[in-house]
Amino acid sequence: MRVSAQLYTVRQLGDLAAQLDLVAACGFTDVETVGFHDLSPNEVAACVTSCGLRARSAHFDWEEFETRFEDVVALLGLLECRVAVMPWLTPNARPDTAEGWRAVSGQLAEWADHLLSHGIRLAYHNHDFDLAREAGTTPLDIILEQKNLFWQPDIGWLAVAGCDITRILDRFAPRIVSAHVKDADPAAGIRDERWRDLGQGVIDWAPVLRALADSACTDLFVEHDETGNHRRTLETGRRFLMDQMAERCG
Repeated sequence: MRVSAQLYTVRQLGDLAAQLDLVAACGFTDVETVGFHDLSPNEVAACVTSCGLRARSAHFDWEEFETRFEDVVALLGLLECRVAVMPWLTPNARPDTAEGWRAVSGQLAEWADHLLSHGIRLAYHNHDFDLAREAGTTPLDIILEQKNLFWQPDIGWLAVAGCDITRILDRFAPRIVSAHVKDADPAAGIRDERWRDLGQGVIDWAPVLRALADSACTDLFVEHDETGNHRRTLETGRRFLMDQMAERCG
């Protein structure tokens, strides 16, 4: 599994070039991009390439899939990126019935079919709201009933939702394309104060990383939703994961 960086972590640092420069300075060679940064697909791709980085995956929100689908396909082609991820539904857009979630999953499956014709897989990224019902009936379950959809688990949000993390990873192991690897202390609060740099929360990472290694996961994306020190978070996360994987190989 590659240790890569998720650009959401550094979104406050200015333009895309500034974000990528810090990521590269922290030792990363691979990233997951987020949207278009108010740039054209050509400009985004040129910026990533000029920084010597590769896009392993790309996030686009629901509205971007709805209104800019051709731009999504164009950017993924320019980046030579084969994984797209839909990471977020606004609170107003979240259904409150199983039927509503089936409509969401149906639309995602339709986009997935179009993307597959271009050699691109579509994955869904969880938070905690999509794990709110009993196992087997959650929104995530409904979404992954669609056989052409994949999953990008967010380990921090699985912890916040109170999931048995390794159990759910094992259950959907063939559908996992990558993971957001961020730490948390769910007891520390209900907002951003619960997020931690890797290794500084309460998640037991050894079994989680074993479960991911036994799945179809190819990338571990270091992420922190609201870090106070971007360089520290990136360097700590990369070092932590490299050490963990070295121990496994040793």
